[in-house]
Parts: sequence; C-alpha cells; structure tokens
Amino acid sequence: MPRVLSPEVSVVDGRKQKVLATLIDDYIATAEPVGSRTLARKYAFGVSPATIRNEMADLEELGYLEHPHTSAGRIPSDKGYRYYVDRLMRPSALDPDVIEQIRATYRVRVRELQWFIHQTARLVAEMTAYPTVVLAPPLHEARLWDLRVVAIEPETVVLVLRTDTGIIQNRTLALPEGLDAKDVAAMAADFTTRFRGTLLAELQERVLDGLSHQLGHSWRLWEELLGWLAEAPDEAERVTLGGALNILNYPEFRDVSKVRRVLSFLETEAAIDSLLTRRPEHGVLALIGSEIDREDIQDCSVVMASYELGHKVVGTLMVVGPKRMEYRRVYAILETVSEELSRVLNWA
Repeated sequence: MPRVLSPEVSVVDGRKQKVLATLIDDYIATAEPVGSRTLARKYAFGVSPATIRNEMADLEELGYLEHPHTSAGRIPSDKGYRYYVDRLMRPSALDPDVIEQIRATYRVRVRELQWFIHQTARLVAEMTAYPTVVLAPPLHEARLWDLRVVAIEPETVVLVLRTDTGIIQNRTLALPEGLDAKDVAAMAADFTTRFRGTLLAELQERVLDGLSHQLGHSWRLWEELLGWLAEAPDEAERVTLGGALNILNYPEFRDVSKVRRVLSFLETEAAIDSLLTRRPEHGVLALIGSEIDREDIQDCSVVMASYELGHKVVGTLMVVGPKRMEYRRVYAILETVSEELSRVLNWA
C-alpha cells in the first residue's frame, strides 16, 4: 500500500538525515528532549558530540527541530515529523503472529458490517495503544441491495435491509390486517427486484409515487418502511471509538484540559467528519499537529487509512495520538488492517 506524501519540504543531506531520524526515534521512545551527547553515546555516528551538536543546530535553523526553554536537548517540530514520516522512516515489519491475529479477527461467520467495524476499532486500539476511530459508510450514500422478511410472530415480522456498502439494518414491523409474512416476503422480493441500486435517500419519493396504485391496504406498511430507509443513521451506528482512554498513557496529556479536548473531539461525529475531506483514497496518510487545522487537537497527530468495497472507498480508519507517535508501527498496522478489512468485506 503506497504512502501518502506531503508537499515537498526542504531536503537535508545524508548526515543531517541520520541525525534527524535518530533523534526522532529516540524522542518517540523516551519522551525526553535529546541532546548531542545522548546521540553520540547511544548511537554509532562515528563523529564527535560537537559535530552532532552543529548538525542539530543546522536542523533547528532549518525548522526541523525545536529547542524547549527548560532543556538543553531538542525535540522535533511539526516540519521535522513531516520529513521523518515522508522520507526517513520505514514502516515496521509486523511479526507473523501479529498478522495472524489480524486475519483471525475477521475469520468468522458473522457478515454484518457493523460487527466488523466494532472489531476493527477494538483491534487497532489494542495493537497501537492509541485511541482509534472507525467510520462506517454513511447510510444516505448507500444503495438498496436486498430486503428480506423474517417472521417472528403471526402478526409481526423483521425486515432486514442490506445495502451495497455492506450495511445491514433491521426493523420489527406489525403486519396490517389481511397480510401474512408470506405476502410481505413476496412483496419484499419484488421490491428488491424493482429498486436494487436505488439510493436509500431517494426511495421514498420514487417508490411511493410509482406504486401507490398497487399497494392497496399495505400502503401504511410500506410508508413506514420507506420512512425508516430514509432516516439518517444514528451517530453511534456510524462512528465507533476504541481505546479512548489510551490517550492517558502518554505524558503529553497529563494536562486535564488537553485530555478533555481530545476526548471531546473523539466523541463528536462532526469534528471527525471535518477531517474526512483529506482521507486518502489509497495508502496511509498522517496529519501532524498544525496540519490538522483544528485547535482542539493540534497537540496530536492523526493517521488515516481507507477501506473499500467493490473498489470503492466506503469508510475510514483513524488513529489519534501524540505527535510523538510510533508512526512506523501505526502505518504498518493500518496498512494491514485496512487491506484485510477490504478483503473480507468484498469476499462477504
């Protein structure tokens, strides 16, 4: 899966690249500003601490590093992280047992999209140790694929709807007098044949006008059905959040106000939707700090990948964490999970 690159940034030479990559890896691991002596002691640069210090000073002047007032060491800037993600890092090679865990998650008989969404949010949050959001396809963009009837009582049925994006919805309906489950099942089959491929948002207008003379005493049943199909999905059904409290594990979020802002973002569908215009059609994309264009989470990075159904992007995986994120591992996990989720949905 390709990496989504940012616009061109200033290129640095080979030794500066090594210093920058090593410093960022160390800072990601320790959360402590990194000094030249630390780099010289822990890593084999083959040059003196003074030479490393000069390289770090150049990188700071170029905007890739920042110098916290309370420390002699440096930390990466947003620009530094950007260069690291785009040009210096290589995604981690996942262990075979991790890949098998991902595949085993989807190796089940269940074929309902919402189940896959919840399992994916749980899995990614557990594997990355960061809060994870998974967005299901919006129902208003879905098209009718199948409508079936399950009788549960003599006068009550469950209507089961499946869309072209894999969404399965169901509703219990009381049968009008004079209709039984077999009658409704036959009508549902005819309904599917006539209107498969129609946007759910357009069904009410198209169907009732076209069938009003045929529906007779079942008019109210279909009016209720079409009203249900036209409803906007509940927010809880579209956005699934996993591992929200993982954010508390990182020292950057010891400030309660920062935690409150991040949790508020994670729980607000409109806030999450504001990022979707930038989601990748293919590959994995990171938005770092100020690139997010949202003040409430500019202390964070967001890494996104899309999943597909029928070669069409239908949903998004999103990991939110500190800018000091383990990008290499997150990229590898999102690549693997999005590919596996797309595979199993298309197979289903």
